[in-house]
Amino acid sequence: MTVVQSCARCRTVLIPGQQGCVRCGLTAAEPTRECPACRRPTAVDAQFCPACGEQLRQRSPMSAADPATDLVPGTDPATAPASGTDPAAPLAAAPAVFATVRKPRRWVYLLTGVALAVLLTGIAGLYAVQSILYTPGRVVTGYFAALSERDTAAARSFLEEPRSESPNDPGELPLIPMTASYQPPSEVVVTSIEELNEVELAGSPAAANSDDWRSATVTYLLGDRTHREKLYLHQQERKEKGVFRGWLIYGGINRMAAYVGRDGPGVLINGQAVPTREGYARARVFPGVHEVRLADDPLFEAEPEAAEVGLLKPHAVPLMPTLRESARDEVESQVKAYLDECAKSTDLSPDGCPFSWIEIGTSKKVEWTIDAYPKLSFSVGDGEVAVRGLLGRVTVAWTGYGGVKHESDLLFHITGQAAVIDGKVTFRSD
Repeated sequence: MTVVQSCARCRTVLIPGQQGCVRCGLTAAEPTRECPACRRPTAVDAQFCPACGEQLRQRSPMSAADPATDLVPGTDPATAPASGTDPAAPLAAAPAVFATVRKPRRWVYLLTGVALAVLLTGIAGLYAVQSILYTPGRVVTGYFAALSERDTAAARSFLEEPRSESPNDPGELPLIPMTASYQPPSEVVVTSIEELNEVELAGSPAAANSDDWRSATVTYLLGDRTHREKLYLHQQERKEKGVFRGWLIYGGINRMAAYVGRDGPGVLINGQAVPTREGYARARVFPGVHEVRLADDPLFEAEPEAAEVGLLKPHAVPLMPTLRESARDEVESQVKAYLDECAKSTDLSPDGCPFSWIEIGTSKKVEWTIDAYPKLSFSVGDGEVAVRGLLGRVTVAWTGYGGVKHESDLLFHITGQAAVIDGKVTFRSD
């Protein structure tokens, strides 16, 4: 261990081998005295102990050698002239103080306290905003509030599109807006907000963190029925305003499939046209009661349906189309016109007609008379209208060999289909 030596007068560090202090000039070998308080060595002419500050009342080095020479009472040994010097000569400057203790000012403490208070207030404020405004419960209530106001854009702002196959998978299905015919859920109550259990977490997207997911149990009323279902919420990585992590409902919409049995003009859901494919009109809808009806069709009609759609279970609506009365009258009129045209033929076997007669030999002056038109029946299946007419009666008269007149009564039936061609109901005979 290296021992550092210092000047006995001013406590300046002395380099090993140094003969005297470079600050006050005290010789390193100059005799010293012990401080009566702390027993530290001090210069014999020091007024105060440089270690503890004890005031020293003692003789100068010169008077210590000569006891008869005492300092004049009240004379400062530091300012007394040294032995052998002219008392009128200027005194040497007193050595500088080794260190001065500076006390911090009051305003430093004040500013430090204010800064800490502002920091703690800001942290508490951010926590309060996160805990009040950016919570799963607030997102769920905001979503149902947007539904009650029929605000489609606001409702979508609370949703996150699913990233995996699920009942809410959007695919290419259109999202039906909320119009005046839409009835939103009522009496909504969020009964619980919970963390996902292991089974629910396993069904969430890959690499999901349980801290980023919550489930919300909700009860609400649709029509006169109470629904109790569960929503799932996902905390977003993107921070709103650079600070807060918000939550979004994962899915939050459902699918509807309206069955009409054929491809055609489509279905109206809340007034929006949805095309049919393979007999179904499919769309995404918000939870609520939706009006489902056939689009304008000259051939078919169906009673509108009020479909109650919840949050998770897909909903199917059978519309059961029937033939319009106006279409039925139009088909009957066309069938009669078709048969009347056949009756104008002068052949015993009119081409493309449902009745004919076989005569061996020559026949002249053939006349057809329809006695009774067949009674038509219609059947709707797979989007087609099959037409069938039974018990039609016709009389055929002709002049045979030798000018002999003949006459015969016949029963006939007719089959065909009714369809919409170029926007008009059209009958086509088989």
